[in-house]
Amino acid sequence: MTGTLRHFRPGVFALIVALLLGVSGISVVTENEQAVIERLGEPNRVINRFSPTGPSGAGLVAKIPLVESMVVLPRGLVTYSLAAKRVRTADQQWLLADTDVTYRIIDPVKLSETLGSAVKTEDQLKALLPPLLDQEVGSRNAVIVAQPGAGGANEAMRRALDAGVRQYGLQVVDLRIARLALDEGSLASAYDRMEQRHEATLAEIEVKSANDALAVTSAAEAEATARRKRSADQDPEFYSFYRAMRSYDELYGDPKRKNTVTIVLPPDSGYLEHFGGK
Repeated sequence: MTGTLRHFRPGVFALIVALLLGVSGISVVTENEQAVIERLGEPNRVINRFSPTGPSGAGLVAKIPLVESMVVLPRGLVTYSLAAKRVRTADQQWLLADTDVTYRIIDPVKLSETLGSAVKTEDQLKALLPPLLDQEVGSRNAVIVAQPGAGGANEAMRRALDAGVRQYGLQVVDLRIARLALDEGSLASAYDRMEQRHEATLAEIEVKSANDALAVTSAAEAEATARRKRSADQDPEFYSFYRAMRSYDELYGDPKRKNTVTIVLPPDSGYLEHFGGK
């Protein structure tokens, strides 16, 4: 029995190796993946290549063990985000910009030949995107960049970035500045300008209010003087009596000044004629 097993051992070993090689030669490509089959390091064929209308090629993939290898790449849209990039606008405002890029792999063979894997695509985007942000944002004022579409900067950067990554088999579908914020220095400067504008506006309002009040008072005094003059012209005796009553009220009408004011007048004073029945 032992001799029999020893006799078949090479065949069993070969069968096991063949099974292992057969299993390693079968892979699965999902609907969200596309794969480049490389034979001895050179691209040989593409499985489930991206196509807007073409049929799916997902499923089991057979390759020659030890001769062919498979590079798996995303088939759908991929998003890359560059966070808190410090950029300066044309009006010298420093901003922190978060930028989102949406792209897809349209030429998997070219990507595998140039970058080798999908992981390295982010390295290329990280190198290409910051200079575009500096260029496009730097040519626009902060108010323009804060508008929808960043005042045209989004589309300009998308076109430029798309042209730059086509050599890697990529297509930039969308690019947008997702968030803008003032950095600490610009924020403090903005607060200072706001406070200065507030103080200037307040001072302007105070001056205008004082001028308006003076104008109203002057107009009222002029109107009162004109009316007194008309009254005096119509009835001089009554006007004289009215003036005497007003002066008397100002001197003695205030309860706080009672018994604190003394006036010494001669008997023939015109001021007393209204109190003496003359």
